[in-house]
Amino acid sequence: MSTAYVSGLVPARYERLVARQARAARTSKSDLVARYVIEKSLETEFPGISFRDSLSGREAYLTAHRVAVWEVLAVHNELKSVERTADYFRWPRVLVTRALTYAKAFPEEIRRSREGETDTASVAGS
Repeated sequence: MSTAYVSGLVPARYERLVARQARAARTSKSDLVARYVIEKSLETEFPGISFRDSLSGREAYLTAHRVAVWEVLAVHNELKSVERTADYFRWPRVLVTRALTYAKAFPEEIRRSREGETDTASVAGS
């Protein structure tokens, strides 16, 4: 993947916070800030989508829900309907639509998340 340089200045106390978080995450400040910028940009572009750590790494999920985007996509692929998928989760249709919109924009990320989670689950169940 090609990369581009983005820079900004922050007050020193926030730099110390980022440095501490980077150490805890065992990554560089630069990589952590890049992740923060990317994820916040995606959360702004795709309201209702957030990111969390999972067994397979960072993944997109529905804000305020414990359901990953790949899980919504899997249910939708089985039920073949936004309405039935919304009924399955007992959510308003807009949440399903938001998940599917994100999944359509980032199919490789969603595929990797699903494979990572299902591979990890099958190993744990062995």
